[in-house]
Amino acid sequence: MNLSTEKTPLQKLSKFSLDNVSAVNVTHLPIHNLKAVARACDELNQQAGYNKAVPHVAARNIKNEQELEDFIKFCISKRIDKALVIGGSTPRKETNVFKNDVAVATILKGANITVDCGIYPQNETALEIKTKLGIFENAITQLCMNPDAINNLPLLDTIRIGVPSMCSVKGIYKCLKLCGNDSYKYIFKNWMALNYLGSDGIRVDKFIQKLKFSNYHIYNFGKLDKTISKLLNH
Repeated sequence: MNLSTEKTPLQKLSKFSLDNVSAVNVTHLPIHNLKAVARACDELNQQAGYNKAVPHVAARNIKNEQELEDFIKFCISKRIDKALVIGGSTPRKETNVFKNDVAVATILKGANITVDCGIYPQNETALEIKTKLGIFENAITQLCMNPDAINNLPLLDTIRIGVPSMCSVKGIYKCLKLCGNDSYKYIFKNWMALNYLGSDGIRVDKFIQKLKFSNYHIYNFGKLDKTISKLLNH
């Protein structure tokens, strides 16, 4: 089993978590600019002893072209050569400097930065996902608690399945609302998440028993060390 996780620019990870994941994504929320994301990646790489951090680049969260240019220069100087590019939680409007992930991905690829993307098991077809993977190197699924929807995805090593850490349903809802991410609408559709709720939070180990994949990305809503330990001993 291969695990990755994520953190905000200000969040700290334990040595246990850092040692037991292959990558750590650093999120790009509307309250942070790309400089903060890039610096947090560099700090995490220094903590790990090698490049393990992957910066998020949320296209519509970018305030101006200079912000992206400075981010690219910093990444090149620190040998950060991969990014996860998403649309972002900022609403679509005419004043967005960048309207979508593809526009930003094209610029990053021109600077020799590999780009990954997010995919939506709930509302994207296999053909749409394969088309995305013609542009992006790898993909992480947005949080989805429907095993059938996930198992209908193409069985590719380039797809990593997003799963929640072992927090409460309320914890997931709170975090996603703060991020401005509409995924919570899909997670709680038909209350499927409740099928995996135990006394200690979401039973992620039980959930992945129903999945055909072996590469997982842990959305860090709390209890990260415990989640990693549980999955590695699964």
